Amino acid sequence: MIYILYSNDYEVYLGGNFYQEKKVLIETTERVLSTCETIGIPMTLFCDLLCLWRYRELGYTQFPDLVDLQLKRSIKTGHDIQMHIHPHWLRTEIIYGPNGSCKYNFDLSKFLLGNWISEGGAALQKFCYDVFLLAKQYLENLLSPLNPQYRCLAFRAGGYGIQPYTKEIFQALRDAGFLIDSSVVPGMVSFTNVNKIDFSDVPNKGNYFLFSDLTQDSEKGIFEIPILALRPGEGNWLMLKSFIQRSLTRFLLKKKKQARLGYSIQSTDETPGSGFLKQIQREIKAIHRGSFMLELISDSRVMFDATQYYINRYYDGEKDLYFSLSCHSKSITSESLEALKNFHRRLEKKYGSQIKAITFQEASRLINLTTPATH
Repeated sequence: MIYILYSNDYEVYLGGNFYQEKKVLIETTERVLSTCETIGIPMTLFCDLLCLWRYRELGYTQFPDLVDLQLKRSIKTGHDIQMHIHPHWLRTEIIYGPNGSCKYNFDLSKFLLGNWISEGGAALQKFCYDVFLLAKQYLENLLSPLNPQYRCLAFRAGGYGIQPYTKEIFQALRDAGFLIDSSVVPGMVSFTNVNKIDFSDVPNKGNYFLFSDLTQDSEKGIFEIPILALRPGEGNWLMLKSFIQRSLTRFLLKKKKQARLGYSIQSTDETPGSGFLKQIQREIKAIHRGSFMLELISDSRVMFDATQYYINRYYDGEKDLYFSLSCHSKSITSESLEALKNFHRRLEKKYGSQIKAITFQEASRLINLTTPATH
């Protein structure tokens, strides 16, 4: 059986927002969930919990209260909520401007979990464990009254940042009762001003268990449901098509005067700066050396071709295959939501009863995962 897990990194822009948080995240997510319900698929929201805590700590309660309401509604309508951690929020300064816009100031060196304790080891493991356990308890206290079967059991690292000190991070996940990770984008290598990702040598198969060494399937690890990706060389033509499509989308949005809702904080070391030409240079370099990641874009054919290639490579008709598609509400467009409908219809037409869209909670039951995760 083939299982696709639609997922949404549920977060505001990390650099700042040009509009109120309700417009940036709540309203855009409502459009995503409504689209999913129209085509009968569940969405898993990976909720950026430390953001909510920081807002409340600084006395800004309206936004996190709206998030809680949306999470509750999502659980009641068959969607899933799991843990997403951007640790820099613990020390972020929130500065409001006119019309509800805001910017976020923080120490860029604190973007990754593994950077919080420079020497790693037991101190970092305890730091991660404390954060993970509090996040798990927060979500379960919020959502279990609405669905007694609800459990917070899956994790996606902010910026896919499970390096450095992967062993400490995964040990903390296991100790806190987590069963599934979905941070890996197979083949991705990316070095930015805040992040360092190297997934070039993760196991070359559909699913596996990870612990201290990202290159080996570990008997005592966390079950990995990766974001579908084609490794370097496999997906260059798809990356090129995707780049052309994204460039066209940016042009049309500019022509329609439909501005972005906020701005990011990541940029590559190789080609610093901003602007359209710099962006083209960065993306051409990424096409040359990188993997194709299955994100929600406005071209359903590109997404379908990548998925079909991946399934042909890793699905043997006997062992179940689990993979995720990723999106971000904050950057959603009407075109990409229409593409989501067409993409899923293509999958159903091609694979029929062999494919099913599920949540991470459903995956844990199907795989029969228990704490700690074992085969």
